[in-house]
Amino acid sequence: MGRNSLRFKLIVVLLIATIAPIVTSMIVTNAYTKQSVKEKAIQENTNLLVQSRINLVNHMNQLVDLSFSVYKNPSFIRLMDLGFRGYQSEAEIKNLIRTIAVNREVFQVYMNLLDRNPGEDRSFLLTNNTVIRPSPEVSMPLNPRIRPGSYEAVVEPTHTSHDYGLALLPYFTPREVLSIHRAIYRVPSMELIGSLSVDFSLDTLSGLISQLLNEQEEAYLLDNEGTLIYSSIPGMKHGHKLNEPWVEPMLLSSAAHGTMEDPTSIHLYEKIETSYMNWYLVKKVPYEQLYRGARELTQIQFVILGVLLLVVAGLTLWVSVRFTRPIKELIGYINIIQTGQLDVDIQVRTKDEIGILARRFRLMMDTINDLITREYKLGLANKTNQLKALQAQINPHFLYNSLQSIGTLALQHQAPKVYHLISTLAKMMRYSMNTSESLVSLRKEVEHVKAYLELQQQRFENELTVGYHIEEGTYDCILPKMTLQPLVENYFKHGFDPRENPGELLLTSRLLEDGRIEVTVEDNGRGMSEEALKELLLRLSQDDPVSDPAEEGSVGESIGLKNVKNRLALHFNLDAELLPEHRQPTGLRITLRFPSIPLGGKTP
Repeated sequence: MGRNSLRFKLIVVLLIATIAPIVTSMIVTNAYTKQSVKEKAIQENTNLLVQSRINLVNHMNQLVDLSFSVYKNPSFIRLMDLGFRGYQSEAEIKNLIRTIAVNREVFQVYMNLLDRNPGEDRSFLLTNNTVIRPSPEVSMPLNPRIRPGSYEAVVEPTHTSHDYGLALLPYFTPREVLSIHRAIYRVPSMELIGSLSVDFSLDTLSGLISQLLNEQEEAYLLDNEGTLIYSSIPGMKHGHKLNEPWVEPMLLSSAAHGTMEDPTSIHLYEKIETSYMNWYLVKKVPYEQLYRGARELTQIQFVILGVLLLVVAGLTLWVSVRFTRPIKELIGYINIIQTGQLDVDIQVRTKDEIGILARRFRLMMDTINDLITREYKLGLANKTNQLKALQAQINPHFLYNSLQSIGTLALQHQAPKVYHLISTLAKMMRYSMNTSESLVSLRKEVEHVKAYLELQQQRFENELTVGYHIEEGTYDCILPKMTLQPLVENYFKHGFDPRENPGELLLTSRLLEDGRIEVTVEDNGRGMSEEALKELLLRLSQDDPVSDPAEEGSVGESIGLKNVKNRLALHFNLDAELLPEHRQPTGLRITLRFPSIPLGGKTP
């Protein structure tokens, strides 16, 4: 026995002595390699960002220069002097707009010209290769981003294109665009005579940024307020503030470029500043991609380690197999026992500690089987026989047919109320005597309680008021059959006294935030004294089995709060509660909480 235990210890010591030096060397080498790869990747990506910044500035300068073409067109300058009057002015304005739209990136061009006479402003919109001028004339106010008294263009971050308030384009198809707005002044004065807005597609911008990226990498273009202008992530919506933890530190930093790290990736940024834009170009490099080379080197090292350990593994393999085989056999026997086969023959013949444990475990299972055979199976058989004998005393079909015959006779004698009450009683009996199902939906339980309370209301007439507040989402959840009626019936047995005050009974259900259902039955009856309630709570907290019907005297009396609590705990694996408490000013409230399992689902 001692020899076997020492063998295991020798195996562990041998493996540690062999692996520890090699693994330590691998860890140091891997850490150094990862640091070198990281520094090199930061340098390379910084150079890429600088080049991309230059390309983006050149591209945006071209777009801004395109919007400046209104001041380069001699015909438009002449129209400025004439006040855009004359029959040819509209045609020349449309030609200018078409000239601007020759650029393949232009999606829309909007020009609003202010007339010196109020109400005679003119607007033009080029979309879908068509210049549209609305009638009657409508115009948009000067874009709030334009700085009055400045010839500088203003770049509007990415947004969904619109029709600039013209509202006459049923074929208008919005898309994400980047807009450049510019005020138009009558040169050489600074008299504002209109505005020009050009919507550009993001195709070229996407192409420039995609040159930055390798597999699994991401890129972002943001303005100085954190608004997302472009992202390489497919389907990501632009034009809103990006809520990422690295955005705010980047915006607060005064550095023109830098790096930021989080647990999964590294972010490198380059600041882009011109007279018309203040942007940040950000590249996200996941560590998964960054350290791919280091991982490949580590894999090679593991291959070398495997070769070095091959000899040691060969020498220790037969020892480990002999040591683990009895453990696996014992686990296999335990798995069989968990399926319910408690009389399995455990055969582990080793002489070490595992063999002793297996033999002791076999003796324990033999003792348990003897106890189950003598006590549990015998008691279960007795209860089954008692239940069958009780059910055999009354033929349910005979009762159903008899009640139906009485109800038909009531209708023939023009007594529909009697027929309704007999039908309600038959419905209750059919539900309670149907032994084919033990779990039912809350809907069925509530319908059964309603039938029971209809009979009680007929009995007590105006002395009883009943209310139901059942959430729709709880109707199809399951619970043990005959759970709610005992709670309601207790009210009539112990709390209802019409001589004192009219009775009130309220049944509610709702879904809790933790995914369970809460069902409450409350009344305004006599309630319980504080001592009686404490005694009841103590009895409910005790884990004694459900009472035997033979010991209670009758089946009806045995179905009480304790039986309801035990059946809930049995069906829901102890994840259920039954809590009685005082109701103010008088009465008793009983609350049930149990898991929300839909009809047809599995109990936990």
